[in-house]
Amino acid sequence: DDLPVENVIWLEAVNYANALSEREDLSACYTVSGSTVSWPQGVSCEGYRLPTEAEWEFAARGGEGHVYSGSSALGAVAWYSENSGSTTHGVGGKKPNAFGLYDMSGNVWEWVWDLHGSSLPGGGDPVGPNAGSKRVNRGGSWYGTARHLRVAYRSRYHPDYRNTNIGFRLARTSH
Repeated sequence: DDLPVENVIWLEAVNYANALSEREDLSACYTVSGSTVSWPQGVSCEGYRLPTEAEWEFAARGGEGHVYSGSSALGAVAWYSENSGSTTHGVGGKKPNAFGLYDMSGNVWEWVWDLHGSSLPGGGDPVGPNAGSKRVNRGGSWYGTARHLRVAYRSRYHPDYRNTNIGFRLARTSH
């Protein structure tokens, strides 16, 4: 019950967000037709959703300047290749960041909404590029090296890629 969600493809994460929204009588954020997903209201939607890449990085930084989420000492905040025993660990087993978020570095990669582009979105568009074939993952995993767990590190996979080191976390916009 305390392990992170893992071994999930991007579309399953999106469908879960919609299902949880509906279960809590919130409007679903995504419109799904087969493997095509649109996000009509963007970050203004009421329900649960995947964070944008910009939101994920803001949350992971926690208002601090650490290399990893919550510390510049990796072992204090993350399960990774050097200390994980090649498996996921219960959420909250390491120190949180200043926002109280656990495992933003390590444990499992996290799907975000964005398609992969050459740089992190900025300015007035926190959603990223409109075209691409891969979705962004952030945070690194139990399998990753220190380099992969830095808050600024970005990775990407095809949205139907499934692995025991990939999961997700959900976000909601406060209204």
